[in-house]
Formats: sequence, structure tokens, C-alpha cells
Amino acid sequence: MRMTRLSTVSVVAATALLLVVAPAASAISVRWRATGGTVTADAVAAADGSIYAVGSQRQSISVAVTLRKFTAAGTLRWTRSWLPDAHASTHGVGVAVGDDGTIYVLGRILGQCEGGGWFVRAYAPGGQLRWKYLTPGWACSLAERPTDIDVRGDLVVVSGTSFGCCGDPYHDGWVQAFHRRLDPWWRADVEPPAPTPGAWYDTAGGVGIGSSGNVFVSGWAATKAIVDVSSPTPGTPIVAKLRGNGARVWSGRANVSMPSPYLAVPIAVSADGVVIAAGIEGKGTQWGSSPTTGWLASYSVDGVLRWQRRFGGGPEVASGPTGLAFSGGTLWVEGSRRDGGDRGIDVFVRTYRAGGSLLDKTRIDPATRYLYANDTGAVPGGAAATAQAGDAYGGTGGWLWRLAR
Repeated sequence: MRMTRLSTVSVVAATALLLVVAPAASAISVRWRATGGTVTADAVAAADGSIYAVGSQRQSISVAVTLRKFTAAGTLRWTRSWLPDAHASTHGVGVAVGDDGTIYVLGRILGQCEGGGWFVRAYAPGGQLRWKYLTPGWACSLAERPTDIDVRGDLVVVSGTSFGCCGDPYHDGWVQAFHRRLDPWWRADVEPPAPTPGAWYDTAGGVGIGSSGNVFVSGWAATKAIVDVSSPTPGTPIVAKLRGNGARVWSGRANVSMPSPYLAVPIAVSADGVVIAAGIEGKGTQWGSSPTTGWLASYSVDGVLRWQRRFGGGPEVASGPTGLAFSGGTLWVEGSRRDGGDRGIDVFVRTYRAGGSLLDKTRIDPATRYLYANDTGAVPGGAAATAQAGDAYGGTGGWLWRLAR
């Protein structure tokens, strides 16, 4: 572990932001923002109000995962980064805070071969490393991509997908569980409901632990056999429930089309249900791809569909959710959307009541033309939203906003 300071970190007042807000009377406000590193991938608040943001920072030819701690008011306290090998790269994916204040950082690790692995590193509130896990064979013997992390009590869960290399369209979603000290516990496949054949491909996009200790996971599942990379990839979003020991309880398939396994399928878990989101009916928000429509669906803890919502869509306003968080009974939704004015990409934020009615919506459109949304986490009275500028894949600058209503 090394301690570094990001050279481009800044925190500014909300009034200095260039925001396009729709509608004009939106109650969503930006309390502060921070910029730094190459990407900011996820953020979450601890019980004391501190906000932890995970991302990455380019270091010469490599990229190193970063963890930054901010006070509730936006002051940067410390930064940690980790790179095990000068020829490897580590990328932040998710962050979660345990009941005892331990910060769990999830990330990808890539070597000099096809594929790659992942890691979890656990830090004390003061920044000291407590525990760590690194997938064996990450350098050249593994092809797995982590997507999300959550922790409750002694249970830490990571969602992810095993994938094929070199043109192989193979995708298989899973959840890996750990004890809080990151000792491996159990691993379970994420599968759509019957009668889908087990050989058809699926992914796991998000994971959350309910108040009773059950594990909920979101993802994508094919609706036809996919023969090769040139085949169409018909599929739908899925949601599943596992017991705290990994045993499957139920899974459900949404009644919407999602023709890409590579888009985000975030999840948010509340005391009485779960919400998942996705970009549907297209393959992305990037200009030139078939446009996605934003979609949300709420389910009870027993898998009963409560409500669905759509927004955006079409060539000028293609929208794709990338992050969800419940905060004080309000659902916060973050994502990317096309900007028909400058043919760029903006970040959108929407808030909903528990029953599915829209509260507010805002579009964040700073001077940078391309701003791709990542994940969002709950903070007291609002949410922390993250994004990256410049590139949908590598990023040229990380962004963090502390939002409130």
C-alpha cells in the first residue's frame, strides 16, 4: 500500500458548477464536488458522515486503484492507492462500509494477458490496511470481472461475471461471499428462472444485502443460445434472491428487451423490497450505437413486480442508468444520457418516491463534452454521484458530487 495525493483534486462550491437543470424547479442541489484521478467509480457515506470514493489514477504506463476519504463538508482527508506490480493495472469498481467502520474496496486487476481478476481490500477509517483478498491466477489464468460489493454484519458479498477471451461470447454471473475479514465463504451462480437452459449466458451486475441477511442480485440473461460474437445477443434484465448461505430462493426475468450483456444493471435494496435498473431496447448511450431507454423496476422481497418506469430514449436522449441508492426513503438514480445540443454525453440524476412517482430530475452538463456516469451511493439527506470525463472506457478525469434535496 502506498499513500499518494491526487494532483488534480479540487473541491468547489455548488454555485461554481455549470449545471443544466431540468425541470428548472428541481429540488436536487449540489453541495460540493471533487475532481481527481482518471476515474471516480463509486462513493458511499459512513455512519459519521465521511464519504469514501473509489476510482483510479494513471501512473505512467499503469493505472492504480485509489480510495479517497472526504469529510461530510468535502474536505479531502487522505488518499490510498495500490498497485502490486509495475506492469499490472488496478481499477476501482465499488466501495462499501461495514457496521464497524471498515471500508471495503472492490477492484479489477489486469496483467499482460487476456482476461484478468479482481481484489477486495479492507481499510480502517484512518486509512490503515486491515485485510485483503486477491484472486489467484489473476495475471494470466483467469477471466473474471467484478461489478459490485456490499457488506452487512459478518457477510461481505461481491457480484461479478466470468467471461470468454479472444472472441468467445461466454458470460456466467456469480456472487462470491466472504467473512468480514475477507476469508472466502461461499460462491453461487446467478441464474434466470426456468425453463432457461443452464448453458445460456448470463451476467451479474449488482448485489445488495437485505436487513434479514438475504442477498439480492441483478443482472442480464440471454433469451436464446448465443453461438459466437457475431450472433445477436437477445436478453432481459434479471433479479434473484439468495439466502445468506448462498442457497437460491427465487429469480425473475423482466418483461423488457436488453440486447447487450455489457450494460450496467445496478440494484438498490430497501427494508421491504428491491429496485433494479438498466438501459433497455438498445446497446448504449454512445453516439452511433442503437439508443437505450432508461428503465426501473421495483420488486417485493418475494419477487413480486410492484411497478416499472421508463424515461429518455430515442436518438437525441438515449439514457442508461448506472447507479441506484436508497437514502431516507428516496430512490436516487444516476446515469448517462445523450446531449443532442453538442452531441456529447451528460450525467442525469433522478429521484423517486418509494411508490415509483418521480420527485425531481437534474442534468449535469459541465464544460467537458463527454461525461459518463458511474455508480452512486447513499449519504445523509442525499447521494454521492460519480463519473468520468472523456472516455466511456478509460476515462480522463474523475468527478464526485455530493447531492442533496
